[in-house]
Amino acid sequence: MVNEYKIISIVIVSLIFVVAVLGNFTTAQDVNDTNNTSTNTTNVSYNLSSDINSITNTSYYNQSTWGILVEDMDTGEIIFEKNSEQMFVPGSVTKIFICAAALNAYGPDYKFETPVYYTGDLDDEGALKGNLVLVASGDPTMNGRNTPDNKINFTNLDHGDANAIDGVTLTPENHLSGLDELARQVKASGIKRIDGNVIIDDRLFETVASPTGEYMISPIMINDNLIDFEISPGKVGENATVNWRPKTSIYNVTSQIVTVESGKANITVNDHGNGKIVLKGQIPANSTPIIRTFTVRDPSNFARSLFIEALKREGITVTSSVKADNHLELLNNTTTYEENNKVAVLTSLPFSENIKLILKVNQNQQADTLVSLLAAKNGDKTFDQGMALEGSFLNKAGVNSDSIALSDGRGGSPSDRISPQTTNQLLKYVSQQSYFQNFYDSLPIMGYDGTLSGIVNNSSSIYGKVRAKTGTTLSDDKLYDRGILLSKSLAGYMTTKSGKKLIISIFVNNVPIDTVEQGMSVQNDINSVLEDIYQAY
Repeated sequence: MVNEYKIISIVIVSLIFVVAVLGNFTTAQDVNDTNNTSTNTTNVSYNLSSDINSITNTSYYNQSTWGILVEDMDTGEIIFEKNSEQMFVPGSVTKIFICAAALNAYGPDYKFETPVYYTGDLDDEGALKGNLVLVASGDPTMNGRNTPDNKINFTNLDHGDANAIDGVTLTPENHLSGLDELARQVKASGIKRIDGNVIIDDRLFETVASPTGEYMISPIMINDNLIDFEISPGKVGENATVNWRPKTSIYNVTSQIVTVESGKANITVNDHGNGKIVLKGQIPANSTPIIRTFTVRDPSNFARSLFIEALKREGITVTSSVKADNHLELLNNTTTYEENNKVAVLTSLPFSENIKLILKVNQNQQADTLVSLLAAKNGDKTFDQGMALEGSFLNKAGVNSDSIALSDGRGGSPSDRISPQTTNQLLKYVSQQSYFQNFYDSLPIMGYDGTLSGIVNNSSSIYGKVRAKTGTTLSDDKLYDRGILLSKSLAGYMTTKSGKKLIISIFVNNVPIDTVEQGMSVQNDINSVLEDIYQAY
């Protein structure tokens, strides 16, 4: 089972590329108008229910179920509802729940601080007879996406999805900038030689595999704990060119990718153990560069090695092996550090930037990390404790607990279910909180960016008028060699033609998919529903 972009990849890529060719990546209109209220009142010019039902009740959806709830954000008036109390597979719409809970707990202006301390003795010559300890704070990006104007950069197709689809591009920022900055500060503190060890203190919360098992949830994340490979074709019959990051001596990368005259790229990344990664497959000669990734399963060892290499680039001698494990036991259960022994600290951008990254491009790993960060904020350690705290927040928000069940932050666990009603209850609650503008600004803009980029062109009536999180969950039907769209969903806010503000949740579950066109048609039908609502109210 796959989520969001990880559906029939050609469907999503086709949607994005077709619109890109038409030149529709322009500035979205009316995207900063959430605080404007309209005094205009308009009569519904036609039967909205009839128009929506003419879309959702077609024979194509005979075996499928739609759930829709549309309400006025200011008055609470129900504009349209269909199966709004029924539970649906949510896909990545799940992310708005954990993002709201995390914003509520941390606040949009919170900044992660990742300090470095030394233990033992530091002599006048700069020789440390002890250990250098980086204390992981749970910072999801460690400044590896920071732009000069203090934003967290993203591409509409994130590298976390690179093994599922083509068309992914990498952000240009230095993904090791946080570690480099810490290393510079360590050098400035006077440390020239470390005769002990370098340790990553990752005890903020438990490092565990994600509920789907795809990646590790850890307090230390460098480049999302991924190794990126950019693969470019050579001449026909020659090996492809492979560039990778972050370069580190703990991994040995071998490429067996051959350039072919034509056809489709077919590239796999294979873990051969002991730090050996082998790339295999083919790439057509006319292909643009293709991104693939390798998932790091030992985040603390990875970060330790990269930090040692950063220290060495600053001219600091480190006697401990860069390839050694992270020896947490050397801390002897130490839980506090001498403030006078702090030699470096890395401060993140405001937390709202992390939320924007997660919601705009559907960053699965960081969404799950928020669950553990929620636990850490409460002094707890486990992912399950974080989920329980999310539940407490949702109770406070007035979300009906009878029609929601979640086992992760990202959306993807088999038990995940939510209703349009519970989704609107959350969105309504958030709209009344001090962090609403931060949340609203983090949602993808219809047609313009994130997971909604290219979904409609800039001539559409709803272009720039909807801010919403999307969700897609697809599985395969081996019986008839087709796909089954378990969920296609969208939840967020709309500014209508008359200027009214609406809260909207749309779900459709269990749609058989035989062709690319059918996959595209489901999203088109959701767009048509949105256009009807926009015009009518």
